[in-house]
Formats: sequence, C-alpha cells, structure tokens
Amino acid sequence: MLVAICDDMQDQVRLTHFAAKKYFENKKIDVKFNLYTDAYKFVNDVEERTPFHVVLLDICMPGIMGTDIAAQLRKEKVPAEIVFLTGSDEYAVEAFTIGAAHYLLKPFTMEQFNEAMDRVMDNIRLRHSRRMIFKVEGGIRVIEIDYIQYVETDGHILTLHLSGGDTLQTRLTLTSLKDSLDTMSPGQFAIPSKGYLVNRKAIQAIKTGTIEIGGAVIPISRGGTKKFQEEYFEYIFSV
Repeated sequence: MLVAICDDMQDQVRLTHFAAKKYFENKKIDVKFNLYTDAYKFVNDVEERTPFHVVLLDICMPGIMGTDIAAQLRKEKVPAEIVFLTGSDEYAVEAFTIGAAHYLLKPFTMEQFNEAMDRVMDNIRLRHSRRMIFKVEGGIRVIEIDYIQYVETDGHILTLHLSGGDTLQTRLTLTSLKDSLDTMSPGQFAIPSKGYLVNRKAIQAIKTGTIEIGGAVIPISRGGTKKFQEEYFEYIFSV
C-alpha cells in the first residue's frame, strides 16, 4: 500500500507519519510512505500517476488548498482514500462533498486517527470487493468497476473504456455484464441507448439526446433524456 502525507509544516508531517506507521504496524500491513511539505510536488506526482491508495492531506497550505487538490483527484478519477488534516472545522462540508473518508482536526489523538484509518480501510476493502475478471485475448484482466467509464458493443464483443483512456475487449453480452454490475453496485450502471452501457459516476454532462464521458459523446434513446436525468439524480443523491 502506498500512502502520501502532505502538509506544509514539517513537524505535522512527522507526527502524522508516526501515527500512520504505528497504525499499519499494528494491522500488519506493508506500507510505503511518500512525505511532502511541498503541495506542488505532491500534485506533480499525482499527475505522473503515482498510484496512491491513501492520501493524508492538510487543507490550508501556501498557494493551494488541500480541498482544491482533492477535487482535482476526484475529477481525474484517482480512487485514493482521502483524509483531511486541519486546524479548523470550517471546511468540513466541502471536504465530505468532495468525498473524503474522514476529517481530522489538529491536534488529533491516536484514537481519533485510528478511527479515521479504520474507515479508510473499510472503504478500500469494499472497493476491492467490487472487481470483475474479464477474459481477454491471451489471458484475463481484473478491473475495479469504478474504473469502467462506458461500454459499447458490437454483437457479443464488448469494448470497455476505462479511466485514463485504456480499453479492453471481451466476449460477453451487454445484458449479462449489466446484471453482474448491478449485483455489485445497484444503479451505478445504465443503458442510455442500444449498444451502450455507462457508469453514472463517470458522467460529465447530460444534454438533450447525449451524454458526455471522458470526451466521448454517447447517444440517449429518442425522447429518453428527461427520464435518464431523473434516474441519474436519484442515483447520485442516494450514494
């Protein structure tokens, strides 16, 4: 597991690192830490696709807010669990809107830190339980379903478009794929029109007759835009 700790105060990085090391040692989990006092260096590593599993992130830092960094992580579909560390509770609503796992006020106790990390680990276990195995040419691929942005079909050949621009092809029917996805995450995936399956979490825009995901424009069945929007909002506000 790769954990990033980012705080402009060196002593806070040291304290957080100590707490995190103690937590993971007690859980007997192997961890590598990347420590940052420069938020821009952390952002650069994220942009270079460093695969962080957990991010312990200060909010108020010179030149950039931790909440802005987290919002960018979510925009780029980085699945890391985020815990905010801050001396003020004024950003709590924004933090949880972004999808933070926890929000710790400094100074925090070891008990409070452990509670936050237990929630993080529960989230990671849940996400890892939502994986699918696909047969591909030459073998198999294991994919976290949140990485699937949309699927298009040509007969029984499905092309899955994944986060980061990757794709895979597998022999499967769209209906059977949707049934499997619904079992793991009810309501997350929808069929907007014949031949397409979309991840509602990945949708960037819904317009009359079309959906936009990652630069792709996907059709909605004629006259189905209003119903699709209603079902989208129903799902988004339920998760």
